[in-house]
Amino acid sequence: MTDVFVYGTLKTSFVNYNLYLKPAMDKHKATKRGDAVTVSPFPLVVGGDRCVPFLLDVPGEGEQIYGEVYTVDDACLQALDLLENVSTGYYKRVKIPVILNNETIASYVYIRSVEPNDPLLNLKKISCYTSEEAKEYKSRSEYPNLEILAYIYDIEIHRLPELEMDIHALLQQGHTFQKALITLLGEDK
Repeated sequence: MTDVFVYGTLKTSFVNYNLYLKPAMDKHKATKRGDAVTVSPFPLVVGGDRCVPFLLDVPGEGEQIYGEVYTVDDACLQALDLLENVSTGYYKRVKIPVILNNETIASYVYIRSVEPNDPLLNLKKISCYTSEEAKEYKSRSEYPNLEILAYIYDIEIHRLPELEMDIHALLQQGHTFQKALITLLGEDK
């Protein structure tokens, strides 16, 4: 089990929490430990063409960042790495000290590397991602990423193309994505 500090769309009630962390919690692959704050300041900005929250890898600049700590299993950690595009270098996963329940712990966080002239450095810095900033967020796709969900729901990767076709067929019949997924996986998934 691994601790992960989340500060943006993975926080409770935000879009990626509802799509990925909440189902992981329902499947006992993640547990919320509580609200936390970074020990050191970092720049947290919202930007890019999709209005994404970025924690920038410039420790000491900005403010202490407020978020939540989750303990996740290996499958959920792989799902989060995929969501955050760690393999492409979009984000990197590093350990930083955070304060949780008046105790300093080391927790992983997804952080964005930046060059000195990166335009993200010029954006307004915030200490907490809120529903106000989330209004402009745009997901990469219309539906949740099935490859990420495969880690959460223990779906074999070779089943994904067929599952995707079946989900689209149910969507055309008026099902929601979640209802289509549950229908296809069975109530016990």
